[in-house]
Amino acid sequence: MKAMIKNLTMACEFRIWSLKYCILLVSLLLVNCVSTEKYNNQLEQTIAIEKLQKDVDYVQHKLEKLHPSLYKYISKKALNAKFDSVRKGINKPITSKEFFFLMSPVVASVHQGHMILSPPFKRVDKKEQKRLLKSGVGPLSQFDFEWMNYKLFVTKNKSKEKSIQTGAEVISINQVPPQNIYNKYRDTYTSDGYNTTYLARGFARRFTTYFTNEMGINDSLMYVFKQNDSLKSILVKRLKPEKKAKVITVTKASDKKNTITKREKRIYGYDATSKVFSKNLSFVQADSTIAILKIKDFSKGSFRKAYREIFGILKKKETKTLIIDLRNNPGGRVAEVVELNSYLTDKNFVMLQNAEVTSKTSLWKLGVFSKIPMVSYPFIATGYPFYMVFSYLRTQKNSDGKFTYSLVGSKERESKPNHFSGKIYVLINGGSFSASCLLAATLKTNINITFVGEETGGGFNSTVAGLLPVLTLPNTKLPMRIGLMDVKTTNQTDVFGHGIYPDIEIIPTIKDKIDNKDPEMEWILNAIESKTN
Repeated sequence: MKAMIKNLTMACEFRIWSLKYCILLVSLLLVNCVSTEKYNNQLEQTIAIEKLQKDVDYVQHKLEKLHPSLYKYISKKALNAKFDSVRKGINKPITSKEFFFLMSPVVASVHQGHMILSPPFKRVDKKEQKRLLKSGVGPLSQFDFEWMNYKLFVTKNKSKEKSIQTGAEVISINQVPPQNIYNKYRDTYTSDGYNTTYLARGFARRFTTYFTNEMGINDSLMYVFKQNDSLKSILVKRLKPEKKAKVITVTKASDKKNTITKREKRIYGYDATSKVFSKNLSFVQADSTIAILKIKDFSKGSFRKAYREIFGILKKKETKTLIIDLRNNPGGRVAEVVELNSYLTDKNFVMLQNAEVTSKTSLWKLGVFSKIPMVSYPFIATGYPFYMVFSYLRTQKNSDGKFTYSLVGSKERESKPNHFSGKIYVLINGGSFSASCLLAATLKTNINITFVGEETGGGFNSTVAGLLPVLTLPNTKLPMRIGLMDVKTTNQTDVFGHGIYPDIEIIPTIKDKIDNKDPEMEWILNAIESKTN
């Protein structure tokens, strides 16, 4: 009888959610049809107090209903007080952007780095998109920046103004000091837990977005740089793409391979913009005894084929020492880090605990469509109900009343026959986040692995991610990304609210950047040489 009631309940829930699914899918299609001009005009208009209060309620309700570890780093009483403070502060109609600066610090106070309330951005119509694409790279995107010691520095110059060197300090852009942007947006995002190493890197990565949100899209910007103790003003214009000249090449059988094949791009995850691979294997010496595996992210490429080939090469070349570079790796697929770990251990392992979720239906969120092209909706419509059934059955209610979801890494995995058995060094820093921290926390159990760098930006014990739908607040239309799974490693630490600490702490200075030095890598190579001698 109980089984029959349970099945009937499940059928009812599924039908209700199927109906909601269809309604929301139609709503998404209608929202995408809203004109760009109308949407941009709405951003400038003030919103009634009653509607703003409803959005505050919406955020609080969604967090309480969907977030599996809402009160891990902040008490319920403290978080409720922050929501009440925002409610009291809304005493007049304001714009969605003004509401963002009131509400985003509350979301950030939960201290879960994947969860973020984003500011409203003006849309660009198709005609303007074509013009911008034809005009070339914008003046902000022509530089890579790093935020260090409350200053913004250039770490890479991709503009035509080659006089601007690595390490040049940005004093202002269109008379706006970068410190003004930092002060305004600092409280709108967070790291995992209480660590601070991620905050500077997070701001540097988002600086272009924040500046554009304040100043709009520009075809030219007036920079003031400080270089060699002198100020230099330069107008940086859009960089038009160069026309590729037709080149006729003659290849000989004796020539070395100098082209990248489509297969390599597909397997190793080639990024055409940065012209680097997601996974790159190189050797320090000609005899191949020391290898460096730089993993830029865990989201691109065919990882199973890539790691099979990589560790096949290491086995064939009899490599003795492997350096794994996870610096500034933002994470990605859990399945990929589980696969990689199977090449780095000689034992069977269970990498993750079952992920904690809030209910059997909490993963049925249509916010996952937010990053999917509208043309794909009809195809998703046919498959999504099957996903709903799959996730429902994979979610179990435990004896303590909590719900857990079975992950790829929650089951025992075997060590690969060609696993690496030599000495391993792992490079980490504040930009190491999410899945890269799940891997690093697991590798911490191996006494043959030495960590070099600084504390990771992501947490050691867990990260709330897995599925990351983007919900839209009903009145202000602000997008809010929220993690639905609390993913925990089987290897836990007693140090609460922090990331993976290095065995050898080395933090690069801006002078290291200017001199093109890598002090972490240098320390490792010196340590290897000392042991060899």
